[in-house]
Amino acid sequence: MNKFLKIFLLTIFSLLFILIIFFIYLSKNTNRPFLYFPKTIISALKFTPTTDKPNFIILGVDKRDDWLEKTETTDTIIFSELDLKQAKVHLFSLPRDLWSYYTNTKINQIYPLSLDKNNSIEKFEYISQNFASISGQPINQVLILSTENLKELADILGGVDLYLERGFKDELYPNEAYILNPDSNAPVYRTVEFKSGWNHLDSRNISEFVRSRKSADTAAAGGTDLGRIERQQLLINTLIDKLKSSLAKNPQIIFKLYQFWGTLEHNFTDTELISYLLKYSQKLKNIEILRHPISIGEDPKTNLIYHPAKFINSQWVYLPQDKDYASLHGFISESLNSL
Repeated sequence: MNKFLKIFLLTIFSLLFILIIFFIYLSKNTNRPFLYFPKTIISALKFTPTTDKPNFIILGVDKRDDWLEKTETTDTIIFSELDLKQAKVHLFSLPRDLWSYYTNTKINQIYPLSLDKNNSIEKFEYISQNFASISGQPINQVLILSTENLKELADILGGVDLYLERGFKDELYPNEAYILNPDSNAPVYRTVEFKSGWNHLDSRNISEFVRSRKSADTAAAGGTDLGRIERQQLLINTLIDKLKSSLAKNPQIIFKLYQFWGTLEHNFTDTELISYLLKYSQKLKNIEILRHPISIGEDPKTNLIYHPAKFINSQWVYLPQDKDYASLHGFISESLNSL
């Protein structure tokens, strides 16, 4: 055996040994079988994404199962496009009270209605189809987070520091002690406050930050659902920035994030996820977030979404300018294609 062949074989065996150690490490830190990641990576290398601009619908679920209420409505509804080639994320927040002519309900009821489907495939298809009709864009993936999920993510990242131009004080925030036991004589409401300037958010206060909506009578002052939408989008920006910096400083956090990802409700596969990471990881390091505020108000002539003068089905709702959502479709399409 000549010297060159010996060096070649030694290199191959060394690489195999390193790969085995690496996959053992992955298996141990993710609670997956040893062969899971080798098989998944091979599948990811063969996988051809159907688009380099996947669209997502992100739903923030406020699950209630207590003495007062049993519901799984969505407080947060965000249509998002991830432009992988340009490393941009486009965000469009839809108000939860927007009326759906397709389901004859507010759009925050689409997720609860999906729970009546026979299986998860039908459930995700139902969600995708309904929000595709409203946004005018195909929905490739669905991601659902609860407030408990949000708390866990904040703690994994060591909390986040967020700057508020205008602070807010909500004296009508639902008191958890009363919700759990109305006979406890606990106050129905409690006060939550976030001051202007820097605020540290973690599992102790992040749900109050994203859920509060009664700090003022106007969105400009931080109140109402529209003020809440602004804060939620600000938090998304902050979480993504913290995620990038955390991975740069401590790459091992990826194992905690992967385990966290496995606890979420979504229709992604690991093959798809790894395929995108392998192909676009360098560009995603410098990802840019673009927020596209939708015009919401009282005038159907100037606002894409408006509050009508009368109730719909005895409910306070928002309506689109037109019943087929054509104006909203046009705004989203133009926003996505303008850059």
